[in-house]
Amino acid sequence: MEIDLEQCRENDKIKEIISKSQLPIKYIKLLLRLSDGIYLNAINYNVAINNKTIIITLISSKPDNENGFFNTTSLTNIFYKLREMERENHEIQTSCQIDKDLINLVIEIKNS
Repeated sequence: MEIDLEQCRENDKIKEIISKSQLPIKYIKLLLRLSDGIYLNAINYNVAINNKTIIITLISSKPDNENGFFNTTSLTNIFYKLREMERENHEIQTSCQIDKDLINLVIEIKNS
């Protein structure tokens, strides 16, 4: 996946991608909340949506902006939000994949 660094710096661009994804409103709202959480935890990230699979790529923590370096508290907060999202919505399955220095949060929506 090619990372658009300009996009990962602008939360509004990512929120626009989520909003225009043609997912049901329920999931758009959940993803926008998760997106806000990532942004507020000062993590550079990007998003890709393909049908009912969402990949959120965590790139680095701010202000260092060095790929693969994250603040532990920020990651904990994001993983907690992801876990709660999955727990409250049984049709959502999540996983985490490490790809070189990046963390890919994979969210799959089943039977929506």
